[in-house]
Amino acid sequence: MDERALNDAIELVLLRRCETQRIEVKAARGGTPRLYDTLSSFSNQADGGIVIFGIDEDAGYEVCGVFDPQRLQKDVAEQCKEMQPELHPSFATTVWKGSVLVGAFFEGLPAGMRPAYRKTAGISKGSYVRVGDQDLHMTQAELYSIESFKDGVRSDVSVSPQASHEMMDEERVNAFVRDAKEGRPRLSHRDASEVLSLTGAERGGVPTLAGLMCLGDYPQQVYPNLCMTAVAVAGTEITQAEDGTRFLDSKRLEGTIDQIIEDAMAFIRRNTRTKVVVEGGRRRDIPEYPENAVREVVTNSLMHRDYGPYSDGTPCRLAIYSDRLECWNPGGIYGGQSVDDLGHENMPTRNPTLVSLLEIMRVAENRHSGIPVIRDEMRRAGLRQPVFVDSRDTFTVRLYNLPEGRHESIGGMEELSREALIAFCDVPRSRQEVADHFGVNVNYVAHAYLNPLADGGELVRTLPDRPRSKNQRFVARRRQQ
Repeated sequence: MDERALNDAIELVLLRRCETQRIEVKAARGGTPRLYDTLSSFSNQADGGIVIFGIDEDAGYEVCGVFDPQRLQKDVAEQCKEMQPELHPSFATTVWKGSVLVGAFFEGLPAGMRPAYRKTAGISKGSYVRVGDQDLHMTQAELYSIESFKDGVRSDVSVSPQASHEMMDEERVNAFVRDAKEGRPRLSHRDASEVLSLTGAERGGVPTLAGLMCLGDYPQQVYPNLCMTAVAVAGTEITQAEDGTRFLDSKRLEGTIDQIIEDAMAFIRRNTRTKVVVEGGRRRDIPEYPENAVREVVTNSLMHRDYGPYSDGTPCRLAIYSDRLECWNPGGIYGGQSVDDLGHENMPTRNPTLVSLLEIMRVAENRHSGIPVIRDEMRRAGLRQPVFVDSRDTFTVRLYNLPEGRHESIGGMEELSREALIAFCDVPRSRQEVADHFGVNVNYVAHAYLNPLADGGELVRTLPDRPRSKNQRFVARRRQQ
């Protein structure tokens, strides 16, 4: 962290009069405050965070300065030694209108080193997650997700004591074994039981979770809530009409994953509009949302969700609003990456056996191509880019039916104009700072604005050789001249 980055963060806080996902302010008039909750939450998120000392939130974000900057840095460093693992912040100081302010930057820990927590509090009570401007205790589900990744626990190959081979659909099993042998030469000479065992569909002759969800007759007899709920809503939010009706349509989608996908697609077709275009005497139906994009969203939700013990009682959710389609699932981005990495990095897979079974069944490709397909399909349809939200061990995808160029964000924010964004980047800005300033999703603003403007020469990347670096900043070209 340097003085310029600190000044940018201070300017953002004073302009918006609020803290953010990555910025916390402390008055520190009477000494160094206790920071353990924030140290934990910033270290447990991919982008880390900044604590600015010398701004009083309770006094309307008054710049009050700090009395002894050197002592404060020593005190913060001592608190960092009490954390597990020990943290090593970088500091910067600046003078803002006659007052000395100090900034402490904390990098996000790799997934294998999380969670960061205060040693004396212990992992359960001392682990925090950042939600907006708050530091909240990690739930048991969030802690389990981290520990499962570190320990290599795979819920998709777990076996329920209620499961039995008789619950498998014989016709589906036969088709699966045939396809597995055709596509994998080393399985071609095996009998059915060996194929099911070697692919992970069964263990010891008993179907795994992945096996039942792909080849079962009725998986919900063992896993009642491993399904998808689907609703259609008249407006942009779920409300209750005067007659007591909440939904235009509501459905619980059950069966194997491929059956749920097909039922979800039918639900979406039934509750979205189709435009008819006649060209050259031929009729062409154009759905409200590109079907390939929608199918990828639904498939990814079921394929990459968390199937662990804290989440297997929670269905995936599909909701159709007047302006958007949303698909939600338990389990955030696996392995500690951020939404900026989606579609650009080779990311670890939470359910590798399940994905492999779906690949054999030709339900999924298993080539990390889903996110690029969604983006490309929305772009070709002339619609705004998808929004991906990773929050508190859950993941949401939003597809809007608004055409590209109309970017009203949730909450009624003003349309994000290119001119306003370039003006804001008069000083170097990170992706997150731009997203926070305009009140939009960081992934959306990066792919819909920052990258195209940089590629077109109106913005300049401060790290041109590392375009995807988390330390990347964007600055208006006129500042470079």
